[in-house]
Amino acid sequence: MSSENRKELDERIRSNISANLNHLIERLGTTREDMADKLRISAELMDDYCEGRKTPDYGFLLELKDIFEISIDDFISRKDTPEDIYLKQLRLREGLNTNADDFRSLFESYDPVELKRLAGNYYTYYLDTENYKGKDNNSADASINYGVLSITETTSATGKPVYDVVAMLGKKDRDRIRDLRKALDKTENAGQSINLLIDKGFEKYIYYGRILTSKDHYYLELVHENEDRISIILHRPNTRKPEYIGGIGTVNSVSRGRQHMPTVQFIGLSRKALNLSEEDIHKAMLLSYPNYHAGQESEELIKTFKNLYMNNENTGFTFNDTQRELLVQSNLERIIKESLTRNLLRYAKVSEIDDDEWYHTIKYFGIKEEN
Repeated sequence: MSSENRKELDERIRSNISANLNHLIERLGTTREDMADKLRISAELMDDYCEGRKTPDYGFLLELKDIFEISIDDFISRKDTPEDIYLKQLRLREGLNTNADDFRSLFESYDPVELKRLAGNYYTYYLDTENYKGKDNNSADASINYGVLSITETTSATGKPVYDVVAMLGKKDRDRIRDLRKALDKTENAGQSINLLIDKGFEKYIYYGRILTSKDHYYLELVHENEDRISIILHRPNTRKPEYIGGIGTVNSVSRGRQHMPTVQFIGLSRKALNLSEEDIHKAMLLSYPNYHAGQESEELIKTFKNLYMNNENTGFTFNDTQRELLVQSNLERIIKESLTRNLLRYAKVSEIDDDEWYHTIKYFGIKEEN
């Protein structure tokens, strides 16, 4: 890069940082002086940054990232991020005029105490996704996949606690998973957890990432090499208990079967191994679906039977037995296909009731680990 191009780049970065700092101060309803105090710099230096006279050092940018949960890349490379645009429009449309804490609470939640209760090691339970569109005729023990997930606290460069997530997903052997879960209890950070999984031969199954939160949910954003990114969404329970013992939610990922395709399914996390059969876990992972009522369809089938076999005045008696059987089969297949399309193949939701049932499953059937 030529010196002229570098100078142009520096000017553009300073301009972006200046604009974004002023946007941030305005968005939070604060002043340059208060922002300088919060970021532990002088008011004069804050003026220089806001006016584009100086380029902030990395310490200042890291402090911004930690305190305000912003992307440094976006902050120095563009002036209007989607978040800035959205919040600006929200204020204009809704006439909002709030302080920093109130305004940020509209769209995000960072609670160190809440995140700390998540720290620990979990078993994961979920179903195999190798078959196309759920066409799984395997037995429960062949359909269930097991794994482990570890959440550990670490400290950022500015001293703020953050929480790393490491997971191993995709094995069938329950006993081996239980031994691995016990081994994870001896690790203290994400690095040790990853090294343990590699030493055990699970390097092809490792996912890693971070936790995000909202007012009502936890989001575990994980990646696996260059092949997959997954998002696990869990309910954030309304409780003051010091430890989160687990929950059931959805996981959006790429199926690792013969063809790699986007897939969504249910996943359960539990601090304790479950003293349940594969059939019971399989049922829990389907949230006891299908929950289906066939009142209208039953009436339609009954009417078909009556017309074909009971009403002498109906033309149904002009058909022979083979033709009647084919008509019944055709009607039954049509009803089933329409019902599945209408009721079961669109989406599924994990309600708070489902999550609570999983919580009580852990409480009643969780096996206490021996050290």
